[in-house]
Amino acid sequence: MAQTKEDLIEQLVKFENDVHYQEYADDKQPEFVYLIGNIPVLLSAPHGAVHTRDGKDKEEDEYTAGLARLIGNRTGAHVIYARRKSRTDPNADPAAPYKQALQQIIQENDIHFVLDLHGANMDRNFGIALGTLHGKSCSEQEKQIIVSAFEKYGISETGSGLSRLDDNNQLAGAGNTNREPIVKFCHRNSIPAAQIEINAWLRIPKRREDASAPNKDFKGDQRLIINIMKALSDIVSSIGEEKVDVGNT
Repeated sequence: MAQTKEDLIEQLVKFENDVHYQEYADDKQPEFVYLIGNIPVLLSAPHGAVHTRDGKDKEEDEYTAGLARLIGNRTGAHVIYARRKSRTDPNADPAAPYKQALQQIIQENDIHFVLDLHGANMDRNFGIALGTLHGKSCSEQEKQIIVSAFEKYGISETGSGLSRLDDNNQLAGAGNTNREPIVKFCHRNSIPAAQIEINAWLRIPKRREDASAPNKDFKGDQRLIINIMKALSDIVSSIGEEKVDVGNT
């Protein structure tokens, strides 16, 4: 039986409830979790919980961990996500334990593509921002799969507001001399990757009480959230099929 929109939103909320934004890991509760998949694509959500940047807490990218788990569940992709608060920046710090685990997962599971999920503030002038190091971190064919999937669900470079796809203009994933985002890390290690920044309106069905953001009443647009789930599922499935086909030739 096909899942209804309500089922998908409920599942997203349930997956997100596994993440504790404000609590540090301990011996029983890991900082991040890896879930094995069966296609050569890895979904990553390094900012699923509060993390540390320049010695200060930086708020979580709400529901990116939940989205990674949901899309992994729907497609068979491998998943790694931040589950507890971190004393590092899992995305940007070169020696972060999350990034070390990511590299090990890639090597041990023959991962051929990494899709790194992040959250953007609700006042950004885009629905989705795509970062591929200005086209260097993945092939043109892989990028077109991503762009076409979002276009299918109403988000394009010609759109405006939440219907706009920002292509490597604001958030290309390039980092700087002190910060190496995962998409750049993957490129350096010859693994195709793309960074997806998702506006809050397109990923937060309801804000939790333990969220860092002050507006606890915020709710995104459920229709748009469902479309993002479908677009991400299409992207992962299409890239996964492409990589399997290449491996079989």
